[in-house]
Amino acid sequence: MTRESLRLPLRDSFMGKIAVILASSLVFAAQALAAATGLPFRSDFENNNFDEWDGGPDETMTITSQQASSGRYSVQAVMTRGQPTDNYKDYVFGDHPRVRGTPVSSSGLWLAYDSKFDEGFQFGRNSAVHKSAIINFEDENGRRRYQIIVNVFNSTGEYFLEHLKWNADRSFGGALNGLEQHIGTPAKVRLGQWDRIKLFIKPNTPGRADGIVRLWINGELKVDRNNVPLREGTNYNPNKLIMSNYVTDTTTSGIQRWDNFYLGETDPDASTVRPRPPVLESVE
Repeated sequence: MTRESLRLPLRDSFMGKIAVILASSLVFAAQALAAATGLPFRSDFENNNFDEWDGGPDETMTITSQQASSGRYSVQAVMTRGQPTDNYKDYVFGDHPRVRGTPVSSSGLWLAYDSKFDEGFQFGRNSAVHKSAIINFEDENGRRRYQIIVNVFNSTGEYFLEHLKWNADRSFGGALNGLEQHIGTPAKVRLGQWDRIKLFIKPNTPGRADGIVRLWINGELKVDRNNVPLREGTNYNPNKLIMSNYVTDTTTSGIQRWDNFYLGETDPDASTVRPRPPVLESVE
């Protein structure tokens, strides 16, 4: 066997390792290019304003330095008995008509945030649920067509996901699959304490009931559904986040708070570990 014939396997190995490195680089570059427009989104309100959001009325919704879950600032909404409130902040992303960008990928969407209801908060006696945050699937005209809503059952204080449908003429299309907690003891609002809410949704293949919805409360999985027709036979995508303080039940009173929002296509609690590149060995 000649010296040259011994070098050939080494060269082949070297070129193979180069190919692996290039392939890994292309994968990460493609992932970066494919990220939905406007994601990931983070808002901890430490700039003491709503500039990170895209508007919405806030007559009773303000940033305060009194009770942040971390850092200095958070958002509070004050509900006064006898008065309705309709205050919220929007964030649009992906293929929303106000953005017209890259839609959320087929891998799904993650939402995480901190939620708190102060001691003494009174949920309305004349309504079923109290809103906290909403993910909208909006059409090319900016009209909501499907919603996943993080709610609280007023009667029990349990967290609850609501799945709603809306028609093109803005009329209500009905409530779809119930997404109540079904794992372990239902998690309830802890008055006076922050709760960490984490939601994962993966839109279904149009016409198939293969969508995924998962909900964690304070790190515990409480909802895990793998057969949800999130958008039924349509191809609408999740493209708007709403921090919601919509209360029509005037028996509601107290202070509701939000902090540390994350919205993105990767789990905020999962560390990203890139594959270690192979060690290049020199060849003659």
